[in-house]
Amino acid sequence: MSAESAKIHFVGVGGVGMGSLAEALAAAGHKVTGSDGALYDPMKSVLAKANVQMIEGFSADTVDKLKPDVVVIGNVVRKENPEAAAWIRKGVPFVSFPEAVRRFLIEDRTSVVCSGTHGKTTTTTWISFLLDRLGLNPSYLIGGVPHDLERGSRKTDGKIFVGEGDEYDSAFFDKGAKFLHYKPDTLIISGVEFDHADIYRDLEHVKESFRSVISLLPGDGLLIARYDIPTVMELVTDALCPVQTFGESPQAMWSLGKTTEGAEGIEFEILYKGKSLGAFQTSMFGRHNLMNLISGIVCAANLGQPIDKIRPLVKAFSGVRRRQQILLKKPNVLVDDFAHHPTEVRATLDAVRKRYPSGKIWALFEPRSATARRNVHQDAYVESFDSADEVLVKSPYRANELGEADRFSPEKLVAALNDRGKKAVSFPDTATLLEYFNKSLADGDIVVVMSNGEFDKIQSRILSHLA
Repeated sequence: MSAESAKIHFVGVGGVGMGSLAEALAAAGHKVTGSDGALYDPMKSVLAKANVQMIEGFSADTVDKLKPDVVVIGNVVRKENPEAAAWIRKGVPFVSFPEAVRRFLIEDRTSVVCSGTHGKTTTTTWISFLLDRLGLNPSYLIGGVPHDLERGSRKTDGKIFVGEGDEYDSAFFDKGAKFLHYKPDTLIISGVEFDHADIYRDLEHVKESFRSVISLLPGDGLLIARYDIPTVMELVTDALCPVQTFGESPQAMWSLGKTTEGAEGIEFEILYKGKSLGAFQTSMFGRHNLMNLISGIVCAANLGQPIDKIRPLVKAFSGVRRRQQILLKKPNVLVDDFAHHPTEVRATLDAVRKRYPSGKIWALFEPRSATARRNVHQDAYVESFDSADEVLVKSPYRANELGEADRFSPEKLVAALNDRGKKAVSFPDTATLLEYFNKSLADGDIVVVMSNGEFDKIQSRILSHLA
C-alpha cells in the first residue's frame, strides 16, 4: 500500500502533525480525506491548497460516505469519538499517526529522529532545511510551520527521513511513545525533563520511554546527545551504538566556543575535539538555539557533509513559526513563542533580554499544555520569569477540567513573583488581560507572548491595537 496510491482518511486532521502528513501524502499522489472540528488558518488553507477533502465534525455517518484503504486516528481523538468508534466497528484498517509516518514516510529510508523535552521542532526543521539545501532531498515531518521550506512535511525519492520524535503517546489504542514507531538510525536527544504530566508519573517514567527508543538504535547507528544535561548522559550508557556528544562544556565532543551576541543575531564558534571549526553566524537568538544548530551540524557531518558547505546555511536558516518569531519591530517589538514548560519560558525570556538589553520586557503567559495547566511545575515557574520586567498570567486553558488541588494557580505564581520584587498580575481571561495591557504599554516596550496554543488570538489583537 505504501508504494502505490491509496485512499487515506485522517480522523483529527487539523493538528499540525496530522495536517502536515495529510498534505505530504496528498502531494505524493494518495487520495486523502480528513475530518475534524472547525478548522482555522494556517492549517485550513494548507489542507485546501493540498486538495484534501474536509468533513467538518465527527460522525458515524462518515463511515458510509467514504471507502478508505486505511484510517489514521490522531492522538487527540478519544475512544468515545463516534467516528473513530464506527471505523473500528466496521473493520476498516486503522493506524495511529506515528504508525502512518513509519508506513508512508519512513519506509526503508535512513531515519533521523530529533527527540528531547525541548528543541525538537527547531532541530527537525534545521536538519531538514540543511539536508535539502545540501542536495540530499530528504523526506521529513515537522511539528510546526517552517519559514524556509515549502511545507511542514514531504515525501521524496531521497534515502533519508528526518522526523520530530515526540515522547507523547500515540493514540487511545496505542499508549506507547510516538518515537518508538520511527525506527531511528540516528537519534538526537537535546534534553530530558519531566513533561506530559497527563501520561507520565514522574521523570523516571519519562526516562523509561527514552531508554526504549535508545534500545531501537542499530549497532551501526548514532546517538547524538547533549553533554551538559545529566539525565541525558545517564541514558547514554544504555546505547549499543556510537555516541557523539555536543554542548556548552569543553568536555563535549562538539562544543560551543566563543560567542558574540547582538541585535541581529549571534556569531559563535564550534570546537570538535577541542579544535576550532571556525565561526558561524545565525539570525536566531538564545543559547538554546545554538545547541539546536550544533546538533544538526553534528548530524550532517556524520552524513558526510563538509563543514564549509554547512557554514553558509547556518546563516541562511530562519527557523520556525512561533519559535521566537518576531511579528513586529516598531513601535514595539512583539515576539511570539511556543514556550510553555518552565525551562522553555526561561530560555525564551533570557534570549530576548540578551537581544534587547534595554527596554521593558512584558511576558504574557497562557498555561495551556497538559502539564502547564497542572501544578506540577508551580514552583519552577517562579524563576523562569527573571528576565521579564512585568508578567501577565492568564487563567489555565479549560481550567474547570481539573480539580483545584491539581490545577496550576496563576494567583500563587503572581504572589511568588511579587515577593521576589517582580511586577506581576493574574487575569481570569484574555479580554481583561488585554484591557490592562493596552492601557499600560509604552512605545519601545518589548512584548513576549508565550503559549502552546492560540491564546485567543492575542497576537493579532495586539497587532490590531498597535496599528
